[in-house]
Parts: sequence; structure tokens; C-alpha cells
Amino acid sequence: MSPTTQTLLIGFALLAVLIGAGRLIGQATGITKAIKLFFPLWFVYCAWHMSIGMGHGYSFLSELPLLLINFGVPAMVAWFVLKKWGR
Repeated sequence: MSPTTQTLLIGFALLAVLIGAGRLIGQATGITKAIKLFFPLWFVYCAWHMSIGMGHGYSFLSELPLLLINFGVPAMVAWFVLKKWGR
């Protein structure tokens, strides 16, 4: 399994855990708070993941598209969930 696929799966798992916890805590407002927490947590993880790639010799410009994919796909799903179930 490629590192990009693994990272995307980690992102979806983190999102699911946070949405589940938010739903248990406070229904729609809990989901909103959980998803708003997801965005910075996920960005920090993706930036760290990018730094690992750069440490292995890849350039910033070669890692940037992967950062955009790794952060963007779960973030778009989170945004759609926020619009559907959040307040």
C-alpha cells in the first residue's frame, strides 16, 4: 500500500473518530466542534508527513502535490459532513 493511500486512510479514520466523539458529546454542535478540530490536526499531520518525505531527499515542489492531495481529500469530505450535519 502506498504512503499516500495510508495517509488518506489515516485521515478518514481520524475524521470518523472525531465525528463519532462529537456526536456523542453534543449532536450537531459536537460534530461541528469535532470537525473544526480536525482541520488543524490534519494539517499538522500532513505537514509532518511532507517533512518526512523531504528528509528522504524529495524536494518541496515534488512533495507539495502530495500534501495537497493528502490534506485536501479528507478535508473536502469533512467540509461536506460539516455542511450536512453540523451547525
